Amino acid sequence: MQIIDASEDPAALSFAHQAAAIVHRDAGRSEESVRHGFAALRLARGVSPLRQADVMATLGVVLAYAGRTSDGLRQLDAAKGLTQAPDLPRLLLRRAHVLALVGREREARDDLAQAIIGSRALGDRLWEARALNNRVVVSIALGLVDDADEDARLAEQLFDSLGQEFEATEVLHNRAAIAMLRGDLPRALELFDRAADRYAALDRSNPGLDLDRVEALLTAGLYDEAETVAREGLSRLDLAPVKRAELMLAQARAALATGKATLAGERASEAARLFTDQLRDAWVDRARLLELRAGFVSGHPETAPWQLTGGEAAPSEPEPPRDVELLADARALITSMRHTALTELPIALVLHGRVAQHLGRDEEASASLSEAAALRRVGPPLTRAAGWLAAALLADQAGDRRSLYAACRHGLDAVDEHRAILGDLELRALASGHGIEFAQLALASAVRSGRARDLWWWAERWRASALNAAYTRPDDPVLRIEVAALRDVTRRIDSLAEDDPTGSTLHTERTRLEASIRRAHRRLRAEGTEGFGRPAGLDIGRVVDELGDGVLVTLINDRGSLHLVLVCQRRVRHLEIGSVAAAAQEADFARFALRRAASGRLVNLASTAARLESALLGGHATTLRRLIGDPDRPVIVVPPAGLLTAPWGLLPLFAESPLSVSPSVTQWLKARRSGRDRRSEHVSLITGPGLSTRESEVTNLSPIHHGALVLPAERATVSAALEILDGAALAHIAAHGTFRAEAPLFSSLQLADGPLTVHDLEELRRPPRSIILSACDSGGAAPIGPHEALGLVSALLGMGTSDVLASVVPVNDHATLGVMAQVHAVAGRGGTLSEGWLAARKGAMGDDLHAATAASFTSWGA
Repeated sequence: MQIIDASEDPAALSFAHQAAAIVHRDAGRSEESVRHGFAALRLARGVSPLRQADVMATLGVVLAYAGRTSDGLRQLDAAKGLTQAPDLPRLLLRRAHVLALVGREREARDDLAQAIIGSRALGDRLWEARALNNRVVVSIALGLVDDADEDARLAEQLFDSLGQEFEATEVLHNRAAIAMLRGDLPRALELFDRAADRYAALDRSNPGLDLDRVEALLTAGLYDEAETVAREGLSRLDLAPVKRAELMLAQARAALATGKATLAGERASEAARLFTDQLRDAWVDRARLLELRAGFVSGHPETAPWQLTGGEAAPSEPEPPRDVELLADARALITSMRHTALTELPIALVLHGRVAQHLGRDEEASASLSEAAALRRVGPPLTRAAGWLAAALLADQAGDRRSLYAACRHGLDAVDEHRAILGDLELRALASGHGIEFAQLALASAVRSGRARDLWWWAERWRASALNAAYTRPDDPVLRIEVAALRDVTRRIDSLAEDDPTGSTLHTERTRLEASIRRAHRRLRAEGTEGFGRPAGLDIGRVVDELGDGVLVTLINDRGSLHLVLVCQRRVRHLEIGSVAAAAQEADFARFALRRAASGRLVNLASTAARLESALLGGHATTLRRLIGDPDRPVIVVPPAGLLTAPWGLLPLFAESPLSVSPSVTQWLKARRSGRDRRSEHVSLITGPGLSTRESEVTNLSPIHHGALVLPAERATVSAALEILDGAALAHIAAHGTFRAEAPLFSSLQLADGPLTVHDLEELRRPPRSIILSACDSGGAAPIGPHEALGLVSALLGMGTSDVLASVVPVNDHATLGVMAQVHAVAGRGGTLSEGWLAARKGAMGDDLHAATAASFTSWGA
């Protein structure tokens, strides 16, 4: 600016205004950028044609970033005629950049090929690297993954050799986008994090990184986080119009995923207007597709995928859906998308097919769904899944159950392929959302068919599958340090007085550490993914054989209706129960009653138990008692995720039965196998600090287990506890517990030096075969995705523990002493935790406090 203020030299002034235009462009100040760009051009005309051509090239990009893409291309095309051969590569690179912005990627790629060849011939390594990196972006847009990967490798080498840190970071950012295109989500998340850290270290921002991170977070199922990233990006005052439009569309996608259909439609419509002004036809189509999807979901909330529940409440008197207008708009959009060759075409076709189905135009629906289904064998896993969804909808329309089942199996296989690479338990659970529509379609068909075995098979095909994969234990020294630091910070927070001024700083540090630990886990790759095989689904014959004289009760949520499948004496039966919402509400009431009982309040347990049994079993208790016959038969209950923590021990039907609860039948089989395969001997007894009963619980249990390894409260640090937990046949931890519904894998047990979390338990080489968590809320589980629930118990089962006894509500410390004495008396004789829990429930009869305490626990697993 000093030159602009002081100089009278046209050449110097043209350079100064050109530089100012670039700076303002990169800062998102479009009006200032355009003003300086035209000032530079006016001055350059009086200097030389070469100077004029260079400024016109810069102005072309400036205008494009300001949303005036047609004006920008005119400047670039005019500059080409004034540019001499040595300067042509740089002009072609700029022109390619603008062509890519307006969706003309193939033309952009041709320009970049010439720019790379020309720069290489001139020995201009910097501009060769820039052209290579720009071609990476274009190749990603065209789906040319291998080409993009090779160009990124060459560009990174050149930038590193030239010391161009910012542009090397841009290549790292693009490598993350390549990983996304390959479907390697853990690698993409790792590279995005690294790029973000490097941009921050250079004190630079990149709106494109926000966009790509939103895409990765949406793919990972982290919808709330994606919306936050998009919203924060849009809050920047220096955001260029082209990036503002793209981030607005990203926010619309995230809003739709989190149930805010109205907001999604508004943002998509606004983005479409901006893209139209910028002459970016392909982006207009993307925005219009999202706007139409939001409109369809608003008019048909029953069609919303699982992640759309819990968002906006439906109006009490919804307006009639504007399906006729939606159908016409969808037709026009498909025509346009064929012209712009967007990869999102299958999604538009499925939308059009669904709208046509709702209008009863079966022939038109079939044509669109058939076209989308034709793409079901090409592309990355989630793209193929969209094609299989079209095939499933087509079969459902035709009433062809066999073809519907086949399409749903293939669709779930594709989602499994996407999920198989994920090593993080939470990401695997969230990824289940990509398969929910297949599971819903198949379950609805099975219910209509009346075939109990079909219903059972499809319920289990997609249930708790995040836990069924091999558990990935991170081997990261930095992560261990952060987990230890988090423990220390949490311990210090817990010891603070309410008015301590250091509390705010410590809470901020805890939030930072938890975010860092979560990011580290998201980068984990599943063990053995190279040999990934498609799951075979439930082997009904094997389950029936393994069950023997036992009873299996599976509860199934079919779009809000609860169904029960009973497997007993080698027969499979289906019963309709009622409303899932009513069952969940009654489970909440029952847990509330148990909490009141724990605090000494008067509670009518018999009435609470009867209401809960009616809601969970739909009035079929008498029928089930007759079908089960012998009340001593062991019972395994497999509920949907939202009912996992119901107090199943309260149900009168199971008062005489050794009872276990499992997230899935597959998990139950895995737990039984784990229990048989493990040859462990030692028993571990651990006491945490601050218990009202002090050391009494473990002191009472020690005589039952001669030679047990005992950790008293003052010595029960996390490291000491892990040492004796590793490889134990039976472990018992008496401690205060904390359940974190918003972050279930940070749920914890309080030990001498701070909380023991799931991330600490991951250090175990061999988790205990059986473990008792004598702690309040230690059996808590938060629903994550449609068919998953995570917490301490589910994590232990996923790691390989066979069975866990844990409470689903706070418990009375003194009454717990009697419950644990009963459980361990049975376990000390070689009995199972479910048998010990039964003994505790029977022993507590006639004493409401002890009965409530026994019912507050649940035996999970085998």
